[in-house]
Order: sequence, then structure tokens, then C-alpha cells
Amino acid sequence: MTTGGRSFAGLIALVARRDYIRTVRRRGFVVGTLLLPLGIGAFMLLSTILPGVAPGAGPNLPGGPSGSGDYVLLVVDESELGLQPRPDGTMPVELVSRDEGQARLEAGTADEFYLIPADYPADPTVRRIGNPTSGFDVASFQRQAGQQQELALLLRTTLLDDAAVPPEAAQRIVAPYSLETETTAGEPGAAGPSIAAFLVPFAFTMLFVMSIFITSGYLLQSVTEEKENRVVEIVLSSVPALPLMAGKILGLGAAGLTQVVFWVLSVLVVLAMLGDSGGSLEGVAIAPIAVLLGLVYFALGYLGYGAIFSAVGALAPGSREAQQYAGFFGFFAVVPLIFSSIFITDIGSPIVTILALIPFTTPAAMLMVVTLAPDIPWGLVVISIVSLGTFTVLATIASARVFRATLLLYGVRPGARAIVGAILARA
Repeated sequence: MTTGGRSFAGLIALVARRDYIRTVRRRGFVVGTLLLPLGIGAFMLLSTILPGVAPGAGPNLPGGPSGSGDYVLLVVDESELGLQPRPDGTMPVELVSRDEGQARLEAGTADEFYLIPADYPADPTVRRIGNPTSGFDVASFQRQAGQQQELALLLRTTLLDDAAVPPEAAQRIVAPYSLETETTAGEPGAAGPSIAAFLVPFAFTMLFVMSIFITSGYLLQSVTEEKENRVVEIVLSSVPALPLMAGKILGLGAAGLTQVVFWVLSVLVVLAMLGDSGGSLEGVAIAPIAVLLGLVYFALGYLGYGAIFSAVGALAPGSREAQQYAGFFGFFAVVPLIFSSIFITDIGSPIVTILALIPFTTPAAMLMVVTLAPDIPWGLVVISIVSLGTFTVLATIASARVFRATLLLYGVRPGARAIVGAILARA
């Protein structure tokens, strides 16, 4: 099929290139794209400047070894236990007098110390004495949690030693076991599910939802602007409605994806800079085929919702009404997240199957299925891809027909009969 010397695919590529370049050159697009990485950079800069919260390392508590960056546990032992720091401790321990602890607090070289009463262990109450704080300080919370864990181990080992428990038995009481995981074939296995293994599917789904809402804004703005300014009448004199809408969906969708990809890369760079303090992804193991299927659902869902938003922009009398209608359809994209507990506990539930087969919810539902299911359900995958692909093609054609039929309706909301008639009309 050719039009004016250009093939159908060539017209789509021409429109897509035009809308993509025009969108990415807008000041609002550039500012919106740079806003997230600039915000992350500003946060990291403040974290580096402010004491005690530098990324990539623990807070350097005054009173600890210079430049060590380790937490220090200050202990005032007034009991008769005779505490001695453990050689294998996870942090430095200093035994000080109460006067020295108070002096450090007043001088600002320590944040707190722990007082063990004279009648311990009859009185198990250990007092943490520190300067008053306001608000919620993440660094202080992390420091105190580590200190209290080390103090518990110190007291436990001292009590066992005081009770004359043999060192081997005392070690087993303090650390009862070490865990190793292996498969039935005797090979080393994964340590088990982690929080990250559950968060990754939802991260993919949230990325999809976020990209849908971003692109909907570009599509609605482009369609409504050109319709209100009557520029589209000139464009339609050279490009038919179907390649025009298909090109807009591809071009503006690519612009939205460009923004999302830039944000994702920024987050990955930050995680690499944070190192271990940014969290571990060791428990995450996603098969390459699952990643490939995820990209297929991502692309098909993206095009399907793009066609819907294009039709919404053509039908709505103005940009404000278009945003309201788009919000209604965008809600369906997040429905699978509402049932996320079912995806985790019962991936074979009929609810999961229904959500996987409804085109509006297929992308988000199947993104979670292919990453959470122990074995990929290929039957469901094939049916859902065929359903979603068919819906995407039909939605694009319907969007083009609705756009062409409502071209001259400015400020008028067409009725349901007119919309159905436009969709069923012959090209």
C-alpha cells in the first residue's frame, strides 16, 4: 500500500519521527526527564555533606577509630560480670566509666552510652543514656540497632562464661547453626527467596504503569492540540488516518519510553554507586525467557493503551476532559497490583487467569506471572499474547476511524451511536 509515493510503513515512520523529535525537544520534556536524576544527585550531595549519612558507608560516630566509619559501642559496666569486648565483635566496644560517658556526651564526641546496673542480671534493665533528638534520624536508628545487637551478644557470651559453660557449647548457644542450601542433586542452591525477589516483579509492573501514564499525557496533548488548532486537517490531506494514528502511538510512545529508560538508568547508576548500602539483589534470579516475555507484554500493552488514549484524545471536546477519561482507562492497568497477594500466594488462581486474559489487565498481570511463577505457563502465555496482540491491532484501527470521524467536531462530545458507527465503518 502506497500513498503519495510513500509506503504504509514509510508513512508511519515519518509521523513517528516527527512526533518523537518534536516531543523530546520541548522544554517541559527535557526538564521532566532531568528532574529525577537531578533530585537523586541533590540528595546524594546533601548526604555527603551532612555528617553521619554519607552513602556507601556507615556513619562515622565521633569517638570511634579515626576514619573507620564504624559504629562504636560505649558501655558503662557497674555490675560484677566483668564484661570483656569480644575479639570477633562486629563493632568496636569501649568500656568507660559513667563520668567519662557523660563527659563524651557533653563534648559531643559520642551520641549515647549503655549503662548496665549493679544488680544485673537480677535486674535486666539496661539504660541507654544519650542526648535528646528531634524527628526520625535513619542514621541514628541504624547505629542504635547495631549497638544493641552487639551488646546483646556481649552480655550473652559473658553470662555463659560466668556460668562456666564450655566454650564450644557457648559458641553453639550464641550461634546455633550456619545454613547452607543445596538441591536434591547435591549441588549448591539459592539461599531462598528474598524481599528483592518479590519486589522485582512489582518494579516491572510499576514501571509499566508509570510509562503508561507518562505516555498518555503526550498522546492526549498531541491529539487534542492538533485537533483544536486544526493542524491535523492539513496533515490528513497528506497522510491517511490509520498511519497517522499508528505513527503517533509509536513516536510519542518512544518519547515516553525514552524518559522512563533514562530514569531507570539513573537509578541503576545510583545503586551501583551505593554498593552494599543500596541493598542486595543476590536473591533475584529471573530467567532470560521471562525477561523476553516481559518485554513482549510491555511493548504490546504500551501500544494497546496508546491506541486507547489516542481515541480518547480524538473523542474528548478538550484536553481537560481527555485527561479525565484517560484516568478511567489507566485505572485498569493497576488492577493486578490490587490483587498482588493472590499472585504471590496462589499463582494458579482463577482470578489470576481472568486478569491475564482481559486485554486491559493482561500486561501488568502477565508481567507478574512470568516473574513469579515457578514454571512459565506457556498455554496462558500464548493465549494472552494472541488476545493482547489482537486487541492492540483492533484498537489502533478503531482509534484511526474514530479520529477521522470526529475530525470536525470541535467542542462537541459525540454520542455512543456515532462512536460505534465510526468504529464499524469501512476504511
